[in-house]
Amino acid sequence: PSANNDNKISITLRSLKSPPLNLTLPPQSVTTSIFELKQKIAKEIQRDSTDGIKVLYQRKPCSDAKTVGEVVGEEGAREMEFGVMVVGLSAAGASAAGGEDVKMGGVEEGKGEVPAAQGQSGEEVLGSAEFWDDLKGWLMQRVRDEGKADEVWSLFKRGWDER
Repeated sequence: PSANNDNKISITLRSLKSPPLNLTLPPQSVTTSIFELKQKIAKEIQRDSTDGIKVLYQRKPCSDAKTVGEVVGEEGAREMEFGVMVVGLSAAGASAAGGEDVKMGGVEEGKGEVPAAQGQSGEEVLGSAEFWDDLKGWLMQRVRDEGKADEVWSLFKRGWDER
């Protein structure tokens, strides 16, 4: 069975790292974009943007522009689990996610205040392995060529290290 626009799929978004997250969404259309999933994650962990949020399927980053149906392919799955990687989470966001299972129903947009970004900045961030891993993931997602992404990442890293 092929994935058509009327199909709905149950989606679980799971992160084992900080913040631990196990978010089960109500059934979503197969036309839901990966970016829309990132927006739901950002709202859940109380972030004002999707920066630093990666959605993974079979341990590979998914492009924001892809739809759930494109990621699933022709399998016609009714349930799907995505991995989530969040980089640079503030302490406020980590405590909000709390690592508990969350069922997300009808969420009203635009409610609540978003805390200001906290945590590492400047040299601290640029000196962390987490930053460089995130940059590599972002490059692979945007360039879509692992060899070229590694080459560009190496140039950035070498340039930073040699400054």
